[in-house]
Amino acid sequence: MNNTATVYSSAWYGDEELTLNFPKGWEVEVLGPKDAPALSDIQIERAFAEPIGTARIAELAKGKKSAAIVVDDLSRPTPAAAVVPVLLRELAAAGVPKSEIRFVVGGGSHRPLTDEEVAKKIGADIAAEYEATSHDFMGGDLRALGNLENGMPIYLNRVVADADFKICLGGIYPHGAVGFGGGAKLVVPGIAGFATMFYFHTFSPSRGHAVVERKGSEPDHRDFSEAVAHVLGLDVIVNTVLNRRREICGLFVGDFVQAHRQGAHFALDTYSTEIPEASRKETDLVVLNCYPLDSDPIQTGKALWATRYFEKAHKMALNPATDGICYHGLFEQIDYARFVQQKAERTQSELPAPQLGTQDQLHVWSEHFLVDDFYKKHPGARLFRDLDQLIGLFAERLPAYAKVAVLPSAGIQVLAPEE
Repeated sequence: MNNTATVYSSAWYGDEELTLNFPKGWEVEVLGPKDAPALSDIQIERAFAEPIGTARIAELAKGKKSAAIVVDDLSRPTPAAAVVPVLLRELAAAGVPKSEIRFVVGGGSHRPLTDEEVAKKIGADIAAEYEATSHDFMGGDLRALGNLENGMPIYLNRVVADADFKICLGGIYPHGAVGFGGGAKLVVPGIAGFATMFYFHTFSPSRGHAVVERKGSEPDHRDFSEAVAHVLGLDVIVNTVLNRRREICGLFVGDFVQAHRQGAHFALDTYSTEIPEASRKETDLVVLNCYPLDSDPIQTGKALWATRYFEKAHKMALNPATDGICYHGLFEQIDYARFVQQKAERTQSELPAPQLGTQDQLHVWSEHFLVDDFYKKHPGARLFRDLDQLIGLFAERLPAYAKVAVLPSAGIQVLAPEE
């Protein structure tokens, strides 16, 4: 009987293996995604050579005098550095001047990246040779591009709006508002100004978690993101799908609707997870590993989708939250500089004495999630620093032959669609 499980942890900060040791006599079941093997360099090149719904970038960008490449931030696990060199070769073949190619981190209302973090995202050599900036959704360096028919004002990052050729390079991961991330989401909210972002979040219905195609006739978040991308003139996307080891297992290049939908269907299949009926009924403890969305504390919630499928299980989430900064400007209603200042002026609370809650409560192991931020975000949950101690507390409460279900990459896993 296996009483251990090994998962990956700390995306961007080591991507290390973490071994979970449970008491002898416990039965541990790993409920992983369907998954897919990593792409070879040749397969990555082929994705650029055979784009979806467009000519290849080397043809599309001919005659363009400048290019902007929007990338996601470290809250997303996209290993952009693995594909950026191929993308730059396409732009070079098109004749786009190297000096006129700029990177913009489309983090929406997230915090700006440091130089070291930009180097992680796009590669140290690339970061040293190209201009890279983080979008400031509260800044004034925006272009006004009118309104959508529903009244949404369009204010977008000036560097991107003014570029002759516009590319979004991101990842396709389950998301409650737009179904799956990627595609035009790096435009709205990625490089949107406050007015656009506020209208988008306030007046648009969500598509639903891991829903590829819209249900019903009413336009939703995904539709409005794509409508703004049309106004902007987004030329092409480069979207990755990752496996449970944060390797690129799918790459979708081309039209920002067609390539995204094909990638989202592939992601739905790759991330799909079977939860057997016996596991649903008999599991005593479900362990949700937030990897590969485990650098940003805010992303914890994306791993919790599976809790409702287990009838009697206690709940544990693993999120080192290595970034340690719990900031979302739109909801904080404050710019990042003022947030940092206020944080420095506050005295952080001490962690309460470790104690299990009820079966319905969430128990989170995190090395870096600050106490006050945690209980503001998860007021009914319990925070723990020592993983072995947390497992030991469960050992005192659960049966001698407890059953454990571990979702190793719960941050991106989804329930397998019914046949």
